[in-house]
Amino acid sequence: MPDAVTDRRNQIHRVACKLFRDKGFHGSSIRDIAEEVGLLGGSLYNHITSKDDLLSEIVDAAAERFFSALRPIVDSDLGTLQKLRSAMIAHVGVIAEDLDAAAVFTVEWRHLSPERRAAFTRRRNDYEQMFRRLVRAAIHDRLLSVQDETTATLFIFSTLNHMFTWFKTDGPLTAEDVGRVMSDYILDGLKRRTA
Repeated sequence: MPDAVTDRRNQIHRVACKLFRDKGFHGSSIRDIAEEVGLLGGSLYNHITSKDDLLSEIVDAAAERFFSALRPIVDSDLGTLQKLRSAMIAHVGVIAEDLDAAAVFTVEWRHLSPERRAAFTRRRNDYEQMFRRLVRAAIHDRLLSVQDETTATLFIFSTLNHMFTWFKTDGPLTAEDVGRVMSDYILDGLKRRTA
């Protein structure tokens, strides 16, 4: 059972995610975060080291959620195309689980310090490589008509990553519904085919 300190840190993370998403990292001050959680600005430092550390913790936690969702799929015995489809659905699920954190992960990571940005970029590239291997296998098995796995992977991420801008958790479609529809669009295309 979480203690009061953990509860407070979780609250600070949620508030910071929302502010960083709505106002940007640089547009959100320590005072803004403190006011939202009901603390004085100086008191916030009892729970965090710095705003930079807070951003780093948020993007690192989001990255771990993406990896945790993808690893079991990559390691599974599913067929090639089912792995790729399941990976897309899982990716959408992580975004939908915390839209604010997904927005920070997708956009605000650029404001990490140079050292942390480099580490984050390596980690993000590792995740993209896992996806790229799934795309490569599907191309190798002649399940996709594309030839360039890099462009295909970037297309997948470009399509999926910005769903935080329009997805509504209280909308008519669940995250899994959206993941299935989007993976169908990506894998099957929107082109009308003649009978």
